[in-house]
Amino acid sequence: MAAPLRIGLIGCGRIQEEGHAPVLQRMPDVWQVTAVADPTPERLNFISDRFGVPSAARFPDYRDLLRSGLVDAVDIAVPHRFHAPVCLGAARTRTPFLSEKPLATSLKQADEIIAEVKRNDIPAGIMHNYLNRPSTAATLAAIEAGRIGRPFMFRMEHMGSGWYVGAAAYDPTWRSRREDAGGGALLDNGYHNLYTAEAMLQSPITHVSARVGTHVQKQDVDDTAALMLGHASGATSIVLAAWSAISATGLTEVHGDLGSIRLDRGEAVLHTGDRTEVLESTDADELGFTPIFRRFADAVRGDAPPLHTLTEGRRNLELVFAGYDSAIDNQIIDVRN
Repeated sequence: MAAPLRIGLIGCGRIQEEGHAPVLQRMPDVWQVTAVADPTPERLNFISDRFGVPSAARFPDYRDLLRSGLVDAVDIAVPHRFHAPVCLGAARTRTPFLSEKPLATSLKQADEIIAEVKRNDIPAGIMHNYLNRPSTAATLAAIEAGRIGRPFMFRMEHMGSGWYVGAAAYDPTWRSRREDAGGGALLDNGYHNLYTAEAMLQSPITHVSARVGTHVQKQDVDDTAALMLGHASGATSIVLAAWSAISATGLTEVHGDLGSIRLDRGEAVLHTGDRTEVLESTDADELGFTPIFRRFADAVRGDAPPLHTLTEGRRNLELVFAGYDSAIDNQIIDVRN
């Protein structure tokens, strides 16, 4: 068995604490955390302590980590506006990286990152983790097996009362400001809905129609986004992401001409005629990060590409911005080209 690879963690916020770090702790045979970077001392030490990282490998500046020679790859989990500079820094030091979504806060930045990664010939991936959540993975497997026939409709609607609060020691409200987040509910939460829609319907999105606005939160980014999406196959998706509801019920379902699947309370339930079946899943990671980190180790060793590529991240960012453009111009945006 190959020795574990060395990984550095850049960013010690809540998604690292609650999402990435627990996964890495469960796979010491694959990854060993050997360095950590974060400008907030409390967060830097909190995450470093979990992995027993020595003080000499704790960096307030991520650039020092990238130059340290202590890692084989890095995991980037920083606020949105820092994604581009940190990804570019990793690429320029020829350090393979995984980045939290979105890849950047503009398509220009995304293109710069992709070009730099190609220039330096390193593996790099994006965290499209919703596709690997147990219920979603079980649903996709059933669709690919033809169990609901031809999928023609997907709905993913989730409304909450606010954004995912950041770490108190850093800046818990950074998602509410355009300069830090780049966008609101659509870019942060609706982002996941879009790549999930294409996967569930097995067809690329071709047209985007959206209503996006700020109705409840006192902030300069959107708190409500509702989109209707046309797919190349003729299928339709309806997605809703919002931070504006005091009370709401989440909904994820896909319909085919032979049946439907509803994702409810962590389970995927298949309905075909008078039969109902709970679809089984083998992965216990509810957030879906485990397959991404495992596959990324293969990518760093040169055995396989990352599970979700930067090109996919760029594509999804394009769909997000099409949603914003549609709302601004009050028209359907054609994204086929």
